[in-house]
Amino acid sequence: MAIKKFILNVLISGLVLFLFSQYASTREPGSSDKQGNRDQDESSQLTYEVEVRVTKVEVIVTDKAGNRVTGLKPENFRIYEDGRPQKLTNFYEVKGMDIYVSGPEEESGKLQEPTPPPPQSTAPEQVRNKIIIYFDNWHLHPLNRNWGIKKLEAFIQNNFTPDSNNLGMVVSLDQRFEILQKFTSNQRLLLLALQQAKKRSGQAMIRRRAREDLKRELGRIVEETQPMDQLTGFERSMGLARSYVEVEQTDLNFSLKSLGAFVNHLVGLEGRKILIYVSDGLPLNPADEAFRYIDSAFPKGNAGSEAMDYDATRTFKDLTARCNANEITLYPINARGLESMVLSADKQAGWDIFGRGSGMLRSRLRQQSDALKLMAQDTGGLAILNTNDIEKGLERIQNDLQFYYTLAYRSHYQEDNRYHSIRVKLVGVEEKYDVRFREGYKQISQDEKIKENVSSRLFLRSQYNPMGVMVQILPLKKMLISNKLQLTLKLLIPIKNLVLKPRKEKNDYFGQIKVYTILKDAEGLISPVRELSEEIKIPAKDYEIAIKSNYPYLVEMYVEPAHYTISLAVRDVYGGDVSYIQGEKTISDK
Repeated sequence: MAIKKFILNVLISGLVLFLFSQYASTREPGSSDKQGNRDQDESSQLTYEVEVRVTKVEVIVTDKAGNRVTGLKPENFRIYEDGRPQKLTNFYEVKGMDIYVSGPEEESGKLQEPTPPPPQSTAPEQVRNKIIIYFDNWHLHPLNRNWGIKKLEAFIQNNFTPDSNNLGMVVSLDQRFEILQKFTSNQRLLLLALQQAKKRSGQAMIRRRAREDLKRELGRIVEETQPMDQLTGFERSMGLARSYVEVEQTDLNFSLKSLGAFVNHLVGLEGRKILIYVSDGLPLNPADEAFRYIDSAFPKGNAGSEAMDYDATRTFKDLTARCNANEITLYPINARGLESMVLSADKQAGWDIFGRGSGMLRSRLRQQSDALKLMAQDTGGLAILNTNDIEKGLERIQNDLQFYYTLAYRSHYQEDNRYHSIRVKLVGVEEKYDVRFREGYKQISQDEKIKENVSSRLFLRSQYNPMGVMVQILPLKKMLISNKLQLTLKLLIPIKNLVLKPRKEKNDYFGQIKVYTILKDAEGLISPVRELSEEIKIPAKDYEIAIKSNYPYLVEMYVEPAHYTISLAVRDVYGGDVSYIQGEKTISDK
């Protein structure tokens, strides 16, 4: 079932119970000095993050034959953000397992000559490859998927060896999202996950039958319509096409939102993130094929103008901007192969024009591939399209993992939620090389990242609790004037895990937390994310007692009887830590 959104009649409010007489946990003496040092360290880090951000751009350089170009120096690169030249602050080149780093000189700040790594050194986590193989069974025929899996098996065998720098994950989207294998370097576990992927069903066969039914019915209407009944024939055709296109649009949104939720799930994960997206392609406009066919059959109807209402280019752009913000590179694979591919689940190249048409329209495969090209181009990846030999494409991905440059510069943009373009040029080289890189990024605020992450965990159910937050569900209360019930969550946050800053003028310590909450019911309906904020103030005389205890915070929600999945996040504003917690609760009025 497609994900549907609505606004639950949910009111969330925060209440604070801060009773020093009830403090009751232990803490070692002398740790308050450590807390004070942490305050200063974290405070300075926070200021740095807000005012200046280091932006990293991975660059892949190839010659006209597709061979990797190595040995370039920092002075060979020029980088621009929003058209303005930027000064490189760091540079390194990755060649296989070796990393050549170029850091700035202390006095001039000029980047030095790249130096080779020390012998027997281990690559840092920041340059370790995290490779996700993502099967979108909503837009993937089982025959095409299984054909693609055979090719991916060799890719795993070649890239996940004991001495490799890669970790792999396998995920599958069907009726629900599944992580078939978490990140691992174990080749055997990854291959087993591919076998599990073969057993998953999908919606592609149902969608294909619906498309064939529409083609047949539209063809019948075109053949039966007489010259004097053009308007009637057009309206009948449009009625059928609209119903079909709306379902296609819902399916497309489901795939994109699921992929977006997974992208949000990867926020904060260190290392290069490579997402290999396997599908039969996605339409940039789910109405384009059917409505253009109707335009050809009924030229005076102007169905093409209505088709623009279904254009999804902006949604795809939002997705790629999100990937760039999280430093995720997309490598889409169209598993249908060539248009004449025997294994393809959709052998016809386009819609036949029955009777009074203008011939064959643009092939469906090319339509579906345009979106995949956009996904790859915007994120600096590579699309493997219209080929039965995807091994060559997988070899290029393998080379991308092993040979690339990373350029870093300081961006002075704050978290403005705006898109910023990136351009990279080569200078001082005689040959004309091909340069591939992500074309921009969206500077997303911390609050927006957390909201997206807490939403995605409704589906991915991944606990992350560095702050040690505990959650208690208090007894339900019936409302007097409605059938809603009051659901109260009591959060217990260890104060020793919060950054508290001293204020001499007020003789106290202060901090701040934010709480984000979202609900999903059994039908898949989702509430908005509600954000609450609370300032914590502790008198200096009570500090030693307070840090031995938990800070209690109540979150109240007014809901109707149903089964709910609850996802929440707690953020230490000054410390930077964020805890993510999910749970389930069945609300009954009995």
